[in-house]
Amino acid sequence: MKKLSLIILLALVGIGAITFGYVWFSRADDVVFEAVRQQVPHAEFSRFADLDGLRVHYQEKGSGPALVLLHGYTSLAYTWKDVFDEFAKKYHVIAVDLKGHGFTAKPDGDYRMPAQSALVVRLLDHLKIDQAIFCGNSMGGAVSLMTAINHPQRVKGLILVDSAGIRLPDGSKPLTDDVLKWPILGPAFAALALTSDSMIRQGMERAYYNRSIITDDRVAAYYRPVQTRGGQQAVILAKRQWDMLPIEQALGKVTQPALIIWGAEDQIIPLDLGKRMNSAIAGSRLIVFDKCGHAPQEEMPERLAGEVNSFITRITGTSSDDRNDVPQQAQAR
Repeated sequence: MKKLSLIILLALVGIGAITFGYVWFSRADDVVFEAVRQQVPHAEFSRFADLDGLRVHYQEKGSGPALVLLHGYTSLAYTWKDVFDEFAKKYHVIAVDLKGHGFTAKPDGDYRMPAQSALVVRLLDHLKIDQAIFCGNSMGGAVSLMTAINHPQRVKGLILVDSAGIRLPDGSKPLTDDVLKWPILGPAFAALALTSDSMIRQGMERAYYNRSIITDDRVAAYYRPVQTRGGQQAVILAKRQWDMLPIEQALGKVTQPALIIWGAEDQIIPLDLGKRMNSAIAGSRLIVFDKCGHAPQEEMPERLAGEVNSFITRITGTSSDDRNDVPQQAQAR
């Protein structure tokens, strides 16, 4: 009986391995931009740069003060599509797909915040931009903060939108975060879970307060990169290397003018962390969007654009000290 049970168990393991292999290797290694160009918003402004061997996708439009837009974890430049044209009326806008995301290459290697920050600085060098205003959502906010800390001369100001940068309380992370870190089982879970877009839809239902924006087009844009082998590898590597402690410990060193925007109903990074970030960054201002979740640029693009425009107008004015008129730890609703 024991021998029969062992045979059955080995057979099940073998079937599972074959199934996983089929699911994994039947997928494309990465998404091809030209194949989906017609589905990419603002595709006419898409550019690619080879930065030390890494092919980086970004969208560039407009003139004026440089404004760098950085997306969150498992997101891409698409998240800024509803504010891209509005910002380009006044600024030189650069919306970047970070390493392992969107249409940027997805190799093995370093996915920590300092590496992502160094990549963005390298892109600024490529574009011959000495200094920019950084606007980052979620993980993009953490990359923006890391740049302000490690490359302060390159950052004119910070706009932190439901930003990562402070560790989440124990027990508040979804179980999938831990599963993705497991060897062997993590990749298998990702491959099987992403055989359809249902996991992406579930994530969006948690991320957005206004669920009416969860359209088939929006789901497809987010699902497209992560259904590839490279996309899933990048998701796992980024999660395994996720560490907000160095940023959290250095928030007091941030000296650039900072505007913090937060969705009151954010279930991914709760508002309490936004308030802590506001307290830790001297002179920062916190604005809370009621009835809004984790991505105000998607749920309330017009309001976000208005707040960003007001902030940039102020910090790029003629005042000799851009920080003199910033309310200390001010909060507004």
